[in-house]
Amino acid sequence: MARQRADSPAFFSGAFFVPPEARWEVIHGDLHRQVGDGLNTALIKLEQANPGLEGVLQHIDYTRQVGKTRLADQKLRDLIKHFDKYRLRNEDFEFPDLLGAAYEYLIGEFADSTGKKGGEFYTPREVVRLMTLIADPQPQHRVYDPCCGSGGMLIQAHQHVADNVRAVNERVKLYPPVQNEAAKPALGGRGGGAPMNP
Repeated sequence: MARQRADSPAFFSGAFFVPPEARWEVIHGDLHRQVGDGLNTALIKLEQANPGLEGVLQHIDYTRQVGKTRLADQKLRDLIKHFDKYRLRNEDFEFPDLLGAAYEYLIGEFADSTGKKGGEFYTPREVVRLMTLIADPQPQHRVYDPCCGSGGMLIQAHQHVADNVRAVNERVKLYPPVQNEAAKPALGGRGGGAPMNP
C-alpha cells in the first residue's frame, strides 16, 4: 500500500513527485555505467512529473564536454557516494531551510565571482530580514515581491509568520511575479502569479 502511494503522483498534491527513475535508490544503487546519461534522465523525469519545475532542470547536462573532457563515470559515482553519506531531510538540519540558505549563499558567491555586487542579483539576507520585520506579515496577509529573484523575501515572510504566530491553520499568501524561473527552486517549484501557502 505504501509503495502504491509513493508511485502515485496524485498522492503528492502540493509537493514534488519523484518518479522511480529519479529516486535515490536507483541513482545510488543501479547507476554504474553511463552515469551522466542516467542523471540527465533522472532530471528530465523529475521535471516532466512536476510542471512547476518546467525550465528549471533542463539546462543541466552531466554529459556535456568541458574543454576536451567529460566527467568520467567514476567521478560522478564518487559524487553520488559522497552525497550518500548524509541524510538531507529538513529534520536533519540545524534549521529547516538549510538548503535554501545554501542556495542563497551560492548566489552571493556567484555574484562576487563575477565582479558584481550581490545586490544586483539578490537582496542580501540581512536586508530581507529587516524588511520583513518592518512589514511584519501576519496570517491572511498577502505578500508580493515584485523584484523577486531567488525567492528569499517570500521565504523570509513565511518563516516570520511561522515563528511569530501560533495558529497553525492560518498561512500567509506569497505572490512571486509571474514566470520567475530563478525563484522556483526556493519556492518549491511554484513559479509565480498564483498564491502559495507553503
